[in-house]
Amino acid sequence: MADSAVPLPFVDVRDPNVSAGDRLPVVLIHGWASASAYWEPLAGKLLDAGRPVWILDLPGYHPGEVLPPDFDWTLDSAAASAAAVLNELGGTRVHLVGHSLGGSVALTLAAEFPHLVATVTLVGMVPAPPNEGFRSMLESQWGQGFIDAGARAKCMEAWYGPLTQADSELLSKGFDVPFSVLGPSGKAAMTGVEPSVPGRVLAPLLVIAGTGDRVRPIDQMAAFASASPRRKLKAISGAGHSVHWEKPQECAEALHDFWKTSWPPPA
Repeated sequence: MADSAVPLPFVDVRDPNVSAGDRLPVVLIHGWASASAYWEPLAGKLLDAGRPVWILDLPGYHPGEVLPPDFDWTLDSAAASAAAVLNELGGTRVHLVGHSLGGSVALTLAAEFPHLVATVTLVGMVPAPPNEGFRSMLESQWGQGFIDAGARAKCMEAWYGPLTQADSELLSKGFDVPFSVLGPSGKAAMTGVEPSVPGRVLAPLLVIAGTGDRVRPIDQMAAFASASPRRKLKAISGAGHSVHWEKPQECAEALHDFWKTSWPPPA
């Protein structure tokens, strides 16, 4: 892609074999230390329903990508990078779907670049202080300059629960990202969005929450959703933090219902 003042993230652009009424692309934004491969189950459901799907790798997360030496990894810079690549791909409105850290990037993008956003969906997150134990564990990693095996295992257990060996190898690839990216992007995830951001998001907003999420309590997510008439909550029973991976069909159905009733906005 063309040079830009900010790095242009890699985007896997996929077109469906059938056409749906709403042809706005769905942009999937992954979380911290996560490989975009974990979107595959949900992406397949959306493509089968006729939705264009764009899977975005956050700055520095695509294999082999080298960020400019002066790039400062923050939510603002990540959102600006995402906006730059969306403009390069046509500048049309999109449905943003962000998981965990990706939700913070999606919220920041929606607040700063509203002309690019039709709707926002937060999966397994809301802009609220993270679990204190989780925060303490990760903060211990920043000083040592790497994510150790114990922290990786605790994260994987909290995010996914029990996994097969093959799934564990696939989903843990996000930890292969250089610490020069994992460190600052992890700090951005822990810090969260600037306090004014949620109130500046005018697009319709959906929170998809697993009732068994051990990272973000369902009550915390429900409280955020109930604070504005533009927000909705869909709780999915039996799912944890990674609803899109654990319950892709239920997640896809929640998204379709949300888009159908929220976009275009009612007259």
